[in-house]
Order: sequence, then C-alpha cells, then structure tokens
Amino acid sequence: MNPLDAPALRRAAFALAVARGLDATPRHLACRWLYDAEGSALFEEITRLPEYYLTRAEDALLRAHAARLRRHVGPATLVELGAGSAAKTRHLLRAWLAADGRARYVPVDISAEHLDVSAGALRAELPGVDVAPRAATYEQALAALGAERPCLLLFLGSSLGNFDGDELDDFFARVARGLAPGDHLLLGIDLVKDPAVLEAAYDDAAGVTARFTRNLFARMNRELGTRLALDAIAHVSHYDVARERIEIHARLLREQVVALPLLGRRFRLARGEQILVEVSRKFRVDTLAALAGRHGFDAADAVDDGAFALVLLRRRDDPPPPAAHLVAERALTTTRAHTLALVAPLDDARLTRQVTPILSPIVWDLGHVACFESQWMRTAWGWDDWPVGTDVESLYDPIVQPRTVRGALPLPRPDDARATLAGVRERTLALLRRDGCASDDPLRAGALVPLMIARHEAQHAETMLQAIQLLHDDARYEPAGREPPRRAPVPRPGGMALVPAGPFRMGTDEPVRAYDNERPAHDVDVAAFRLDVHPVTNAAFLDFVDDGGYARRELWTEDGWRWLATARVAHPQQWRRAPDGRWHELHFGRSAPIAPDQPVVHVSWYEADAYARWAGKRLPTEAEWEKAAAWDLETGLARPFPWGDAPWTPERATLGQRTFAPSAAGAHPSGASFYGCEQMVGDVWEWTASEFLPYPGFAAFPYPEYSAVHFGRGYKVLRGGSWATQPLVVSTTFRNWDLPERRQIFAGFRCACDP
Repeated sequence: MNPLDAPALRRAAFALAVARGLDATPRHLACRWLYDAEGSALFEEITRLPEYYLTRAEDALLRAHAARLRRHVGPATLVELGAGSAAKTRHLLRAWLAADGRARYVPVDISAEHLDVSAGALRAELPGVDVAPRAATYEQALAALGAERPCLLLFLGSSLGNFDGDELDDFFARVARGLAPGDHLLLGIDLVKDPAVLEAAYDDAAGVTARFTRNLFARMNRELGTRLALDAIAHVSHYDVARERIEIHARLLREQVVALPLLGRRFRLARGEQILVEVSRKFRVDTLAALAGRHGFDAADAVDDGAFALVLLRRRDDPPPPAAHLVAERALTTTRAHTLALVAPLDDARLTRQVTPILSPIVWDLGHVACFESQWMRTAWGWDDWPVGTDVESLYDPIVQPRTVRGALPLPRPDDARATLAGVRERTLALLRRDGCASDDPLRAGALVPLMIARHEAQHAETMLQAIQLLHDDARYEPAGREPPRRAPVPRPGGMALVPAGPFRMGTDEPVRAYDNERPAHDVDVAAFRLDVHPVTNAAFLDFVDDGGYARRELWTEDGWRWLATARVAHPQQWRRAPDGRWHELHFGRSAPIAPDQPVVHVSWYEADAYARWAGKRLPTEAEWEKAAAWDLETGLARPFPWGDAPWTPERATLGQRTFAPSAAGAHPSGASFYGCEQMVGDVWEWTASEFLPYPGFAAFPYPEYSAVHFGRGYKVLRGGSWATQPLVVSTTFRNWDLPERRQIFAGFRCACDP
C-alpha cells in the first residue's frame, strides 16, 4: 500500500507535514515535498546548470568505475531509492550485463506513473535487464529488502545529504535492518569544499534553484489552497561551515498567513521570518565511513574526483545479539523489582484484604503470578520439581476461582507467597542460564514464555495498584521513588487532529512480544475522522458534571442509564467534594484539589460515552484509535510507538509506575503521533467504542484463556496504557479490555467526531 499514490491521501499527508513543520521551532518544511511534477522538472533543469556540478561528477564516476564496483559486489540485484529516470544507473546495469549476461533492477520511486515510463524506456534500451519497479516510500522499500538477495542498494545523487543529525542515524539503522550480511550499499556523496562553489550550486545565476524553492509554496497553493503570494517569498541559500551543510530557506518579504482548509489550521508568518526547506549536508569519506561503521557497515571501496565521491559499503556480519535468555532475564528481574517495591509498604492485613469483589486480595495476585510462571516454565522446559506444584494450581486458576470468591479462599500468608515467588524465580533463572532459549519449540524460541511471564507479572502489578488505590482511601500509601507528574513545558493548543480517510495496516505479525489478540496484521479502511489531541482533562469533565451530565437521560445509553441507577454515582470514582465545595481527588490516600490540566481518570466506559455525547462527539473505534496512534501516512508504515521506532523515554510518555498520577495534558509533545495526537501511550488507558473481538484470521496462542474466552462477552477495548503500565507491555497494537461499568482501571478517554 503506497500511501502517497492516491491524490487525496497525498494531499492530506502534505497538509499534515506542512502543519507539523510550521508548528515546530524553528519552522521547517520537509524536502520530500519539493518533488511534484513541476518540482521534478525544475530539478532536472538544475542538474544541467553550469554551477551544479554534482550530477555530472557522479555520472562520470559511475561511467569510469562501474566495472570496478561490479567486481567488488559480485552478482546482486540492484535496488535504487529515488530512481527517477535511472540515467546514471545505466552505467552500472551495463557493467552487470557485461559480467553476468543479465541483471535485475528494482527502481523505487513514489510515483507509479513516473516509474512505469522510466521502466519502459529502460527495458527497450537494455533488454537483458529484468526491471521490477516498486512504487513505494523509502521506508517501505527498506522494510522489504529481504525479498532481494544478494542486494546492492543504491542511494545516489547526494540524496544522503538531505538527512541530518538523528535522521542520518535513522536512515543507516533502517538500511542495516533491511540488508543482510554481505549485501552492499552504494552512496553518492558531495564532499566538503570551497563554500563559494557550494553556494553557487544552490543559488545559480539563472534563478532556477530559487524557482525550485518557490515551487514548494506554489504546490501548497495548488494542492492545499493556501493562497500564498509567491512574489513575497525569497530563496536564501548559505553554507554553514560549522555543520558542513548548505541550508536553503524561504524568507518572507512581508507578513503572510498560511491557511490549511483541510485541517482547519492557520499560521501567521512574520515579515523577515525564514522557513528551512532543505539541507544538503557535505561529507568527508572517512567520517561517513565511521558513521556507517556504527551501524554495521564496512567500507569496501571509495572513488572520488576531489569534489564528489562514490562510497561502497558492505553490510558486515552481525555480532551475536544478546542471547534471548539474557533479554528475558533482564525483563523478569526488572518486573520483579517493581512488584516487590509496590507491595513493600503494605502490611499483612492490607495484603490479604479483598477491598472489592472485582479485584483480588493482593496476596492472591502474588500467588497467581508464581503459579503462572511455574506452569509455563514446566510446560516449556519439561521439569516437574517446582516450588508450586499441580496440587495448588486450582487455587490460582482465574477461570476456576473468579474474583468474587478469592477473598474466601485458603490463601497463604504474605511471607509464604513471597517465598514462593522467590523460589519459582530462582528455578526459572537457573533453567534459562543452563539451557538458554535456542530451540525449535515455539514456546522457547525467542524466549517467548519467559517474556510472556514478565509481561503477565507487569500486568498484574498494575491490577494490584488498582487494589492499593482503593485500600488507601483512608490512609496514605508511600511507595519508594515516587516522582511528581510532569507539567506541560509550554501551554499546548488542544483541539482535534484530522486523520484522513484511507486504509492502514492494523495489528501485528510480531510472534514473540505481541499477544495473540493483536494478530494477524490486516488492512482496514477507515473513514476520515477527527480525534482529540489530548485526553479529556479534569477541567473538561468538570464542565460535564456541573452541567448535570449525570442526571441527563438523553446522554446515556439504555445500559448506561440502568448502571447509573444502580451504581448511584455522580462523579469520577476518586473525586470528593471538600467542605469548601471544591472538588478534590484522592490519590493513594492523598487528597488534593483536582489538577485541571491532568487527564480525568477512574471513569467507566458508560461515563466516557455520556461525556462524548454531551460534547457533541463520540468515542473512537479501536481501529480509529490505532490508526491515529500508529499509522505514518508519509512512510506507509505502522509505528510501534506513536513517536516512531525509538524506545520509550520519560520525555515521550508517562509510564512505568513512576508518578502515581497522570501527567498534564501537553506534557509530552515529543511523544506525538504522525497526526499530532499526544499522550496516546501512558498517562491513562483510553476507552474505545469497540467490543473486544478477534481479528480476521485470529488463532489462539499459546493458550485460549488469555484472549479467546473473553471475545464477544460485552468487554470494551481500552488502548494506550497508563502511568501504571510497564513499558514492557505497551505498544500501539496492544489491546486491553474490561466491562463498561468498571471504574477501578486507571482509565480515561479522548473523543472523536466526523470531519
């Protein structure tokens, strides 16, 4: 699925990219949008300018050294990112034909129409070449390189220079993941040189480069209806000596307003303000080789003419990854430390008390965690002498012993439960260290069972925190290492983000770190919708309360109204009215005035649904939620986290049982999704409109009791995780579920509406 092939999606992606760039400080626009049909034609004209030496230099180097490069690489499929007309690539293809009598070439470009034209011309000129064009983004192509082995990946034209800083590292990391050991990467790079030569190349006497820059804004007018005055946009190019890069800005000669009707956004740009539209980094061969070396590449060859260079890199054999059993041991150890820290402040009376029929006594959770670990390690490793034996398994079987009866069970003393936890874990770690996880058995391969055990314990730790919250309505709970919730660094605009209509890839095929209910990945076509940028806050929910929302029958579903009559609630679970009439919130025994900017928490699905109706909106479906959180329209790939592939950090999301409360709305701008929705992971679980059902092609694994027995029983899906969720658990595909009346969860919500 090429996200930019459909004109409507391309316009939507363009509008979103413009909004992101103009929201940023300093303002910038992504250079990929320079290349519409007019921009591509202008760039072709640029390559023929006397000042623009790059194309001629690269063409001469390829002509002179194609046979040499073929000898280094050997037989391989040539895959080219941003292939264009493939004019220079013909030198390489002829060298491959001369050596092998045939060649396979996979040109990659975003425009299917342009690819078809250039592929047809190439087939006619070089009939021995098997041309297999692929209309895709760079990111999609890099993710699919496994289909071409052995492979020579081409990235020519000094396109690498458009990446800078983290983008350059991200590019090499993606290429390294896509190529196999022994594959090659050929880069065309412009070298550091006299600034006067560089600046002339990007600001020619005929003004073609200036027209190229202004065409980006002309494209905004054509496709997005921005109505910018092009004569008030000046092309500014200069060489930054310290960063060794050309920077191209558009400078506003007078004030302009950028209106994006598709998004309902407006940006005021001041006279003299500059917008960065392109960077072109210049390289030194040795420093580039060092950078590539950090990502698993060795320098195989390099040729240059003093101004431009071709650098051939070879993907080296990967060092052995950390053994799966070591990864699992780290996850198990980290999770256990959290569990023990949570229960450490509790006396035996609180550990054994069942505070509500919908939650277990905490000591039962501890025993169940040990029993689950014992059962699955026994199953996967085949050992029988475990500290938890089969004779007590029924005591901790959640199907045999529903929550309502667990308080009356003959549960062990807390010290005995801790001893059992420790004994089971000692045996688990001993087996992992002795036998490892290298096995054809799917339960052991990739440490599936040990990682499942760690995630299971992390999920129960959050459930225990729900019980601790209720246990401490009348006494403070003092966990070690408690941190204050994060505040918004600057006031953040709220509002709603537009998610355009179109298909996306929902779910995952990840075999080890995802649960069966997240699989398989499948395409879902979603109509356009808008989604709140932030979760609904306490201040917003208070308006609903003050407006009599709990008493207005028209806001509630039939089931919700019946629940309300029985539950007799009129505010979120942890809110309390203080003697002075103000609302306070009880957090683990601490009463404080509600924080207006924090997401509302401890509300049921019924309450969330009623609020959404009161606000003239609705709850999002889980497909809408996942698309807004995961789908990157520019790359055509789903992100494992809203912000991308990078691992979680506290700056990106509030997770990990650190704050014991959600952070303020707007506290995590660096964790925003492609569409600009913030805090979609962490802070509060978010109710969706969807019932918990299997995906098409669902297969229960490794046991049906985790997911399959809960399908179609009235559970509503929650997404995203809360402040109490461990990072080990969450992703954009993770699905939680509970009954619509439940309020003990650290759950809030955000609203959606039709566009």
